Amino acid sequence: MTRRTLSTMAVLAGVAALSVTVLAHMKLAKTMPEADSTVTAAPAKIQMWFSEAPDKAVSKVTVTGPSGGVTIGALNVGDDKSLSAAVEGAMGDGAYKVDWQSAGHDGHVQKGSFAFSVRRTH
Repeated sequence: MTRRTLSTMAVLAGVAALSVTVLAHMKLAKTMPEADSTVTAAPAKIQMWFSEAPDKAVSKVTVTGPSGGVTIGALNVGDDKSLSAAVEGAMGDGAYKVDWQSAGHDGHVQKGSFAFSVRRTH
């Protein structure tokens, strides 16, 4: 092989390795309540499942709704790669947003959010 071919292959290998590293970050897999859903009762807890076990030390979760912030309990990390917290504050009808932050095994902090609505049937 020529020197130029080897250089090109080295650059392509580096780009491929970088792509794999970027793709390796922890990702949100599912939520409860389900993202963009409407539930007929206020949830007892907020739970998120990830592609890797979340790091409790850097994890944060906030819930906001029509009346402002909603009080939640301590964060728990489950063996099923989940992060959860009990809902301790009142949640009336309306739209809610859950903001989360955590990190996987690589230590890179990931942030995201999802929304759901509460609409009780009367």
